[in-house]
Amino acid sequence: MLFRDRPDGVRVRHDTHMSAMLPYVMRSRSSATVYFSRNVDVEAALSYIHRMNAEQPGARYSLFGILLSAAVRVFALKPRLNRFVSRRGVYQRSELCFSFIVKQSLTEEAPERSAKVWFEPEDTLSTVIAKTNQAIDSIRSIDQTPDEKEMSFVGSIPGMRAFSTFIFRLLDSWNIAPRGMIKSDPLYASAYFANLGSIGLETPYHHLYEWGTASLFVAMGTITRGGNGRRQVNIKISLDERIADGIYFAHAAGLMARFMRKPEELEMPLDDMKRGGILDTEPAGAE
Repeated sequence: MLFRDRPDGVRVRHDTHMSAMLPYVMRSRSSATVYFSRNVDVEAALSYIHRMNAEQPGARYSLFGILLSAAVRVFALKPRLNRFVSRRGVYQRSELCFSFIVKQSLTEEAPERSAKVWFEPEDTLSTVIAKTNQAIDSIRSIDQTPDEKEMSFVGSIPGMRAFSTFIFRLLDSWNIAPRGMIKSDPLYASAYFANLGSIGLETPYHHLYEWGTASLFVAMGTITRGGNGRRQVNIKISLDERIADGIYFAHAAGLMARFMRKPEELEMPLDDMKRGGILDTEPAGAE
C-alpha cells in the first residue's frame, strides 16, 4: 500500500500479536467469515410498529427499520464493528453507512437496486426510519441510478469492465481509490443488509464480498411462530472475524437482539444510554 490511511478509514494498531497475524493467515474475507444465526422475539416490536404507525400516519415504521436502527445503535456502542481489512491492514471506518437492496416492486421482473444510507451514531429510531424511507423512495422514483448509468457506459466499451475494475483494485490496494467512487459503491459500507422477509423468504447464510470493505452481512427472514407461539424472525449474520474478537461479537449480537425486542430503547439518546450503563455486557444468549 502506498499510504497508511485511506479516504474511508484510518489504520489502527492491533490489540494483540495474534490479531496482527490474522490478516496474513486469512488473506480474504471468505476465508475469515464466521456465520451466526439467531431467532429474535418480535412480538413487542410488531406491537410498537402498529402503535407508532397509528399515532404517526405516514411515518412508515417497519421491522426492517427497527433492525437498521438497532444496528446503528450497536455500531455506536461497539465501534470496532465499524472496521474493515484491506490487504494486511485493519482500518477504522470514518463514516457509518449501511447498504441494502431495494426492489422496484415485488415481482420477479422488477429490477433490484442498492441503496446506501449514512447515519450518525446518535441517530434515534425515528431518525433512522426517516432516512431509510427517504432512500427507498428516492431509489424507486428514478429510472437509473448514477451507478447504473456508469456501469451501462463501461459495459458498452469492449474490455472496459475488466480494465476499469483492474485499475480501481490497484488504486484501492494503494489506498488512493477516489473518494467519490468509494462513496457511491454500496459494497464500501459498514454493513450490508437483506430483508428477505419482505418477499416471504427464509433467511440464508450470505457470503461476504471480496469487493469493497463491508465486514458484516445481515439477513432477516420472514416472521414465523416459535415453540411458545410468539412471533419471531431469524437473523443470520456473516462477519469478518479479523476485525474483533469473539466476545466482542457476542456482546454486539446480544445488544442487537435486545434492541429488536425493546425498540422503545432506540428512542433513548445515546449519551443517556451510555451513562445508564445498562448495556455493557448484554450476552449473546440473553432473552
